[in-house]
Amino acid sequence: MPRDGKPTRDKILKHSKDLVLERGFSGMSIDMIIQRSSISKGTFLYHFKTKNDLAMGLMEEYIQQDERERIEALKHVEGIKDPLKRLLAFIQVFIDAFEKLNEPFPGCLYASYSYEPVLFDQGIMKGITDAFYRWQHTIEAMITEIQEQYSSVMPIDKKALALHFTTVFEGAFIMSKALNDAKVTANQLKQYQNYIELLFKKDTIPISV
Repeated sequence: MPRDGKPTRDKILKHSKDLVLERGFSGMSIDMIIQRSSISKGTFLYHFKTKNDLAMGLMEEYIQQDERERIEALKHVEGIKDPLKRLLAFIQVFIDAFEKLNEPFPGCLYASYSYEPVLFDQGIMKGITDAFYRWQHTIEAMITEIQEQYSSVMPIDKKALALHFTTVFEGAFIMSKALNDAKVTANQLKQYQNYIELLFKKDTIPISV
């Protein structure tokens, strides 16, 4: 075992995530992970004492990656002054990323865990809930800024409209795999982006430059 076991740990986590997305957590065994990772059982147990330890490790890494992507997208649009254009550009970040895919996106670990909640402790499930809320609050804050300068063409439920962003993702991941179409997620995000633009396009309040 090398002193720095991070590469091996990362390999275990990668193959474990792939197996969860393919089979579900309950359908994945330690033996499957060992075989796919080309490691010994002793090596696996060095990094993760139990399957529950692995579940926690997988989710911690996934939440960290998810948070990095959210923050990076916010940084990408922070210089845009017009709040409507800023939100549209924020959505575009993800459209651009998913348009590059040649294969359907493998899925979301949040969804996989949520399908089998009895297998995980409350700490893991709370981490998933908190992650969804961070995305919702991010979009909701942007919508609030838009409403300060624009009027909408119809009444809106701000919280629902913000949650719709992640709802599009989760539904699109499923449809992309079911239809074997890599472009489903990007196309569905475009529909959400179009809806936002149309919702605030008419009867706007002039924006000072």
